[in-house]
Amino acid sequence: MSSNTPKYISISNDFRKKIKSECYLPGDLLPDYRTLGKQLNCSLPTLQKAFDILEREGHVRKIQGSGVYVDNGSVQEEIHPPIDVKNLTIIGIAAGATIESHSGKLIEHCLVNTILMSNDEKRQYEPLCISYINPIDLKAKLSFYRNVIGGLIINGANYDTRADSVQYALKQNIPTVFAGLQIPSQLEKMPVDTVYVDEFQGGYDVGRYFIEKGHTEIGFVHDYSHNEWGRIEGFTAALKEGGVKAVTPIGVLKDLDRLESKPYFFNQKLGAACVKKLMKCKKRPTAIMCLNDLGAIGAFEELTCMKVSMPDEVELFGFADDVESRLFFSNRTNPISTVALPKKTLAEEAFKLLVQRMNNPGLPIQIVTLPTTIIHRETTQGENKSGRKFLSDRKNDIEIINKQIIEILI
Repeated sequence: MSSNTPKYISISNDFRKKIKSECYLPGDLLPDYRTLGKQLNCSLPTLQKAFDILEREGHVRKIQGSGVYVDNGSVQEEIHPPIDVKNLTIIGIAAGATIESHSGKLIEHCLVNTILMSNDEKRQYEPLCISYINPIDLKAKLSFYRNVIGGLIINGANYDTRADSVQYALKQNIPTVFAGLQIPSQLEKMPVDTVYVDEFQGGYDVGRYFIEKGHTEIGFVHDYSHNEWGRIEGFTAALKEGGVKAVTPIGVLKDLDRLESKPYFFNQKLGAACVKKLMKCKKRPTAIMCLNDLGAIGAFEELTCMKVSMPDEVELFGFADDVESRLFFSNRTNPISTVALPKKTLAEEAFKLLVQRMNNPGLPIQIVTLPTTIIHRETTQGENKSGRKFLSDRKNDIEIINKQIIEILI
């Protein structure tokens, strides 16, 4: 080993060889970090980095309060026989650790509540949250938990990497449902039950509203990192039909810190910076669509500071009706018009599909598409055609705005 090789790499390589040569057997408890640190003359952070690598590869499994156990990585590739779910009560919820959006957190929260509150008289279900970084990490965790998991819900946004996770779960004969705000393109041909929100229609409805109101100067606030999102495709499709092209202030992005520790603050700054630039255009926009509610909050604050009247001078739309926007305006009614996503219904439908799949593996594959709802508030002139139906998906907001989510935002 080269002297330039980091020590944590050398340690992980050494333990990998010992595991593969069966010096350590699956199930063996390794010495604690303090003991290993003395034996190998290294620090705790170095050991943690080394065993993080081994855990991602599936060679070891860390159990909090117990220790580090050997879990031979080769089990990741084994194909297991179909599992008997009759007496199993555990439902796995796999949520990617890289999903920092609060929508993802909210869906996971709704999934847990839906499972806990199930009124199924024949079986008492229990949720097991499995956070993972990538498909390799999930493979290791499923290998570790598979003897207790009766079914799996993979919660994702629009990340095609989730397709690898779905494929692996199906290969292991684990009843699986994908639940997300959009169906990844790679999932379209996979035999997996899916429930997702029709974001395309939501974006399209906002675009059509702007066109029907006669707007020809339209601004669009987003960061170009999610161009494949359905809400963007729907919005631009509606404008194209109306012969209008939205203006997006591209130059703003280079002035913002993309490494902002909290996505909440980055999106808010993005919304404010984009609006500031849009309002300096020769033809100022009379309507602005934001990719999410966080950007809309920044846009709203900037327009308010500029004393631009909403909705008389500018109509403003957010997207998602996320919990963070309601927290931001907790001292008064949220004024920003938005497109509500049925996250609670998404969780309930995913759980329903999974129970059906567990009870009857031979059922045809089902794909459930859920509609979005436009909510007109103070920043637009329209009226809510669906009355107050959208509130039905908000009845548990007090429960949803829990300590965990608040800590994320602060």
